[in-house]
Amino acid sequence: MTKKEKRERKKNDRGIVDFMMVTNHFFHDLTSWISDMTDPRNQSYTTYSQTDLGYLAIMKNICGQHSMRQMEENFNNNVCIDTLRLLSGNKQLEEMPHYDTLNYYLERLSPECIYELRKKMITSLIRGKAFNRGRLQGKYWRVILDGTGLFYFKEKHCENCLCTVRTDETGKKTKLYYHKVLEAKIVLSDDIIISIGTEFIENEKEDVSKQDCELNAAKRLMKKIKKDYPRLPICIQGDTLYAVEPVMKLCREKYDWKYLFTQKDTRQKLLNESFEWIKGGDDAKKITGICKEKGTGFYANHVEKVAGKTEVMNVFEYEYKTIDKDGQKQTVQFQWVTNLELTDRNLEEMILTGRGRWKIENEGFNNQKNGLYRIEHLNSKNSNAMKTHYLFTQIADILMQLYIAWNPYVKELKQSIKNTSSWLLESFRRQTVTAEDVSYILRYTTVYLE
Repeated sequence: MTKKEKRERKKNDRGIVDFMMVTNHFFHDLTSWISDMTDPRNQSYTTYSQTDLGYLAIMKNICGQHSMRQMEENFNNNVCIDTLRLLSGNKQLEEMPHYDTLNYYLERLSPECIYELRKKMITSLIRGKAFNRGRLQGKYWRVILDGTGLFYFKEKHCENCLCTVRTDETGKKTKLYYHKVLEAKIVLSDDIIISIGTEFIENEKEDVSKQDCELNAAKRLMKKIKKDYPRLPICIQGDTLYAVEPVMKLCREKYDWKYLFTQKDTRQKLLNESFEWIKGGDDAKKITGICKEKGTGFYANHVEKVAGKTEVMNVFEYEYKTIDKDGQKQTVQFQWVTNLELTDRNLEEMILTGRGRWKIENEGFNNQKNGLYRIEHLNSKNSNAMKTHYLFTQIADILMQLYIAWNPYVKELKQSIKNTSSWLLESFRRQTVTAEDVSYILRYTTVYLE
């Protein structure tokens, strides 16, 4: 495709109008859901509706505005005001809210309100059945757990800060204070992996004997997910940190979930030795020429009986040969543990599922940190606003992923997510939404996803 052809094709991309159409298709009641949140402000002194501020927080992320000041400068025009008025449904909106107004609102808004908003969105997607093909073995929704650091401070920020000590090359020790978050992301398809649960890893108070950790946060988060989605068939995925019997017992006894965790000998040494012993005795099943690398898969069910464990531990492994950058041959190997029964027919699907755990890091946190949203940027020093800013980023990410999965021009023109966001910003600032556009947004349209 020539540059001229690309320009011609780009003319068909309606930008913000298409984004609003996709949003309306999947979440027809989004505006009322935002309006239904408990407004923390004194209603006698409010100028802007809750939907004005909610959509402003969403559009800040959609348009790749990393700072509040950047948002203030780029959104301060009449076209943006008109479009925000249409999004929020507030016909009395005459001026774009100042970023201090947005921060004031987010400092007081309860994170529980945004959790409930996200729950309504996820429930709507699941009930729509458009993503049923993405389920593991045609039944289980994959939910991937992973944690990441958000904000780092040289001095104590609040009593909830975590603390670590770092030693530099000279041996000098420095205290570092930070905030961390654990995310649970549900896999709807290969290209759509969105937040279903969030747990902030933080100390309850300053003088704790033992700091909060990712494993404890995972137990709290799993409890919340079960409460919000009690009947949802789930397969929990995670790295080797979660491959321990207490987590497996929770999945089996309390939640009736399946699990699939990365396995390493540093975490479950006896389990690894037992599997190697089974392989050495030719009792493990072996399948060759699978996956795109045409590698070799091994599996053995109920290795816990040999390892002396109480939870079900079906172990499978995948290895293939490759050549490194120096031209040397090397073997790449992966191993996982699960309570799903392994067979010759489902082994390749299980391997692909196990390797797909990296998506939450490569396409999830990596994109949110270094790509579009820059979640490590501190938009407010207020502890509550730090959380609500982050949670609105997750809401925006759900909308953005659905828009990109639908947009026929992104892959055709090989358009990056940054350029897509830049185009939405340009459209939001310059494209007047007409009555014809509104009709296009509101009418029922079949949305086909890649």
